[in-house]
Amino acid sequence: MCFFISYISVNGTNAIAQRNSVGNISYKLPDTWNAVESEKQFRLLEITLNTNEDFSLVLFSNIQGTADQNIERWINQFKKDDFFNQENIIVTRDSLDNKYITLLEMYGTYEISNMGNLSQEKTLKSNYGLLGGVIEFPNSLYFVKAVGLNSAISSNKDNFERFVYSIRLN
Repeated sequence: MCFFISYISVNGTNAIAQRNSVGNISYKLPDTWNAVESEKQFRLLEITLNTNEDFSLVLFSNIQGTADQNIERWINQFKKDDFFNQENIIVTRDSLDNKYITLLEMYGTYEISNMGNLSQEKTLKSNYGLLGGVIEFPNSLYFVKAVGLNSAISSNKDNFERFVYSIRLN
């Protein structure tokens, strides 16, 4: 028993619960995901699949806007074409303990803007999906955005939701 208490006092409970930490949060990463701490501003983690499917996920903090403003911005990253259907945009909201969670799921033609060159046309990715999550704590917001081929997005929806719900403050 003394060893166990000493281990916890040195390492914390995250190692025992198989939780990872970045910044001031901890999370549980699905087995099929690879995470790398990001060096880019506002990005905490960049995640890919270990299957090399077309799927990328980013965990952000300290970006501007409310949950609703970011959800709207993500929706507007899809082209309003024949594949775009407003009825297929799924937004769910939940609250637990000390956090509020908003989730987004949508599919269509994803428009990748060329941030450095506004005169250049956007790159279009058809048959793409987006999973978005906003985790609101009393004094901080975290944003999770995954984009990729429809098949990769739909097959990772459950993992995405478990990941979002696992995020907690240290």
